[in-house]
Amino acid sequence: MIRELTPADAAETLALLRARPLRNLFLDYVVSTGGLARASGLLGYVADGRIGGVLMIGPLGGTTLEVRDPEAYAPLAEAASRQPVRPRHLIGSEDVTELFWREYSKYAGSVLWERREPVYLLDAEGLRGSTRAEENTCIERAREGDADVIVSHSALQHREDLKDDRQAMDPEGFAERHRTDVSNGRWWVVRERGRIAFQVHVGVRTPHATQIGGVFTPPDLRNAGHATRGVAAISARLLKERPHVSLFCAEDNTPARRVYERVGYRVACYNRSWLFDEPLIQESPAEYA
Repeated sequence: MIRELTPADAAETLALLRARPLRNLFLDYVVSTGGLARASGLLGYVADGRIGGVLMIGPLGGTTLEVRDPEAYAPLAEAASRQPVRPRHLIGSEDVTELFWREYSKYAGSVLWERREPVYLLDAEGLRGSTRAEENTCIERAREGDADVIVSHSALQHREDLKDDRQAMDPEGFAERHRTDVSNGRWWVVRERGRIAFQVHVGVRTPHATQIGGVFTPPDLRNAGHATRGVAAISARLLKERPHVSLFCAEDNTPARRVYERVGYRVACYNRSWLFDEPLIQESPAEYA
């Protein structure tokens, strides 16, 4: 049976997710911060009174899942195809997401692209000695006045990395979401002569890790070490709060992978990701921040 999960399911859902905590950071964060009470789109597969699978479709169609019962894939796929917001960007641990895709491919629209994504982890011991000096890099939370530049950089990063122009689809919503995250202290920057030379988004936090993303250096400032110094600096800060920092990128993004491995990140597992030709619902401030 597929049903929408409620706050009464939080403990059992977290137990399922934390059986593999570093593969389910986003879902863990949503559930542990009360997402079952305030967000729709969280579905559970229940058999014999036990939750055997969890699937979340976000307000923009971002979709991820965790499954422990093999019987869950087909009914979760069918249920996802009938939701008001259908999966647009499917992403998750490769072992689970590939099995889901075998079922959901019966309902999905055209696939714009698919890719494999190494999931990197770093702990304090792994932060390379050669980069410890980078802890002194002047990285700071973005200011309100930085929002327009961050929006512009992030739009370019989406186009370069995801081949998806969300800004063009909904300029006002895209900008508002980023301004909200700037106000909430989620964007961090390094400046070079007053200009933002590096930016990074600090995303979800669980007891096990913090996840970062949106790593970006303007094209004309690349190959000068800004990304290495910035990633090292934010990672060092975050490792004082959680035992791990996590990030992921496209498998063929060699420049990014070199940066992360130079800092000390190591591949822990792989995600699989698909982007479908589904309409993008108008963006709104992040529900799960």
